[in-house]
Parts: sequence; structure tokens; C-alpha cells
Amino acid sequence: MAVEPLTKLPAGSDPAPQAPSPEPVRSRRSLLGAGLAGLAGLVLGSLGRPPGADAAAGSSLILGASNSAGTSNTALTTTSTGSALKVTQSGSGYALDAYQSAGAGTGTAIHASGGQNNGIVTKTSGKDKYALDALQQASAGGNGAAISASGGKNNGIVATTASNSTFAIKAINTTAGTDFAAGAGIRALAGGGTDADIENQGIYPGAGEFCGPTGIVGVSNTTGYGVFGYAESGDGVWGKSGSSVGVYGSSDTNFGIYSDGDARVAGNLTATGYLSKGGGSFKIDHPLDPANKFLYHSFVESPDMKNVYDGVVTLDSAGEATVSLPDWFGALNRDFRYQLTAIGSAAPDLHVKSEVQDDAFSIAGGASGQKVSWQLTGIRKDAWANAHRIPVEEVKPTDERGLYVHPTENGQPAARGIDAVRNAAIKARMRK
Repeated sequence: MAVEPLTKLPAGSDPAPQAPSPEPVRSRRSLLGAGLAGLAGLVLGSLGRPPGADAAAGSSLILGASNSAGTSNTALTTTSTGSALKVTQSGSGYALDAYQSAGAGTGTAIHASGGQNNGIVTKTSGKDKYALDALQQASAGGNGAAISASGGKNNGIVATTASNSTFAIKAINTTAGTDFAAGAGIRALAGGGTDADIENQGIYPGAGEFCGPTGIVGVSNTTGYGVFGYAESGDGVWGKSGSSVGVYGSSDTNFGIYSDGDARVAGNLTATGYLSKGGGSFKIDHPLDPANKFLYHSFVESPDMKNVYDGVVTLDSAGEATVSLPDWFGALNRDFRYQLTAIGSAAPDLHVKSEVQDDAFSIAGGASGQKVSWQLTGIRKDAWANAHRIPVEEVKPTDERGLYVHPTENGQPAARGIDAVRNAAIKARMRK
């Protein structure tokens, strides 16, 4: 069967639509000819347009060549359950490369609106690859971002992970330096805060929330703080854990946890190192009026690491007594001091007959059956105490000279306080 010759269309033109046949039934020959003619018009019309030439509105796109539709838009719709457009890249380039070249305009390279569904879903099966890799390439620092997420009245970003060894969000600031001005991996603003309104930050010192086995882990390897909490009212840092650590802070050179104000421990407080204080006391409900009053007693202070022991002993028929001490007494104490007080009547000859030996000492010189109140002190000699003697006097570090632990009590303004200067410096760095 012969095929009728095809007429080549002018370059750059699109095939004209075929007029409907008046014949109710077309022959196989006429159908084949019409189909070949339409195909030839499409191919030759496309090939006739030079690569890179603009595509007029309604014209077909040429694969393997640059296309420009001028100010016209291209829309692709489908009602299938598959993909409206699927692009596969088997090389090292991008499957889809979108670029907005309007300079400082307000356009967008990719705009995805999902209606009531997801706007964009990205997936990768490469364990070392990113499902979404966003890069901000501005040459100068500004307020831009690689990713900006606005959730309206919903979440801005929701991140999940199915592995305990990976992070739902991993944020790294690669700027060198240890000062706060060097940046942070995450900076969270809460309560409508802005960069100028630092007091509303989510981590310092507002209402950021982090959930996990440990609420907040703060680590400082410099002279800063692992966690710095500040609040005009309420709690600077509040941590709660059902079975682990509520708040954990670690610092190699300074404070793991620092509180600018009162700190309260509703439970036991364990300190494995020094406990330095301006004063101290116990505070209990007053025994005579526990509902309405407190009772305070001050700690006993000493320049030595001193332990105090006391008791009452009854002298035997010879006016003597042996005071037994715990079996750990000699291992813990040295440099003993003794005090004896006769009870009931004077005992001018009362004395220590033999000093501490084998965890005991003896008393003599009193009357038979007489009671004696005794007090014994010793200085700690255990391994920790020997390695960490308390310095009775110490010259202040250079950066704290001229400043005071208690400035107002020394007749100085509060701004001359060591902590006041430290806190002002931290806040200044945080505002950079």
C-alpha cells in the first residue's frame, strides 16, 4: 500500500489542525495517512525551530535544548494518583534545577502549595544524603536563611527520627570561635521575640522546650556556662525528669550551672567538691509555732577542715572513764583538741588521762559516779581533704580585683559586684 507524499511545513510553524472528514466512515488508508501527516508535522515543526529559540505561547517544549516562553506560563495538571511531572536524573547533576534570576525581587524559584495536602515531599534512599539540601549563597551576612518555615497557627517545622543514634534536628554553626558572637547551632525565639528583643528567646532566657531522656544538656569547654538561665520573674532554668537528670551542666573551667539569684533544691543536694558560701544555716518549721514561723541556726565555721564530736560519760569508782570512738575515727582525723566539763560539782583535777589511741581516749581526776561532758575535735586527713585543703586567704583573680562578692555590704554600688559584671558581659555577648 502506497503512502501519499508528505508536505514539509515551514520552519518554526506548528502543524495545522486537520479538518473533520465529511465521510462517516474513513478507510484504513485515509486514517494511516492522516496519522503520519500529523506526526510528520509535529516532528518537522519542532525540528525546524532553532535550539534555544523562544517558544511562543502554546508551542511545544524541546527536550535537550533551552526553552523560553517569554511572559507566558506553563501549566501541567493531572487527575491521576501518580505524579503530574516526574523527572529522573541518573548522572551527577540535579533532577530539577530551579533558579530565580530577578535579582533582589520578591519572586521564588519554586512555590509549592498543597491546598489541604503536603506542599512538597522530598525523599532519599541514600543514608549519607539529604532529602532536602538548601544553600544560602549570599556573600554577606544578613537576615536571609537557607530555609524559612512559617506554620501560621501550626508548627513551623516538625522533625522526627526513627533512630536513637540520630537527631531529629542537627544544627551546626561552622563559624570559628567560642564567644556567643560566633553564632549558635540553634537560636530559638519565643513569645513573638525578635533579634532586638533578646529577652524573649526560647533558650536564653525564655520558654524553649526540649524533650528527651535529658531535658537540657549544657556543655561549656571554655570560660562560659553550659546553661545560662535568666528570668525577671519565674524560673531561669526549670528541669524535670522522671528517672534521670532534670538539668545537667558541665564546664571544664568555670561553672557547670550558675544561678543569678536564689537557687532552691527541693530534695537532697550532693556536692563532691567544695561548698563555698557567704554564710549558712538550717531552716526548719519553728518547733513552738510550726504553722507560722521558721527557726534558723547558723553553721559552725572554722579555718580548718574541722570535725566536732561530743558526749557525756559517767566516771567509775576511781573517778575515771574511757570514751570509745567509731572505728573510722583515727583514719579520718588528726590534730585532736579536748574539752572537759564536770557536771554537778567542781572537779579541779579533771583531766585527759590518755589521748586518742586505737579510737579511744580516757578521762581521770573526777569523783566516783560524776558525769562529765566532753568535746573532741579533729582535722580531716582523708584522701580528698589532703588533696584539696581549703585556702584560708586568697588573692582575687586579676579580672575580679576591685569587684566584690557582696558589694552593697561593703559600701559599694551593686554594679561593682563580681556577678553583676559577669552577667552584664554575658548579656552583651548574647545581644551581638
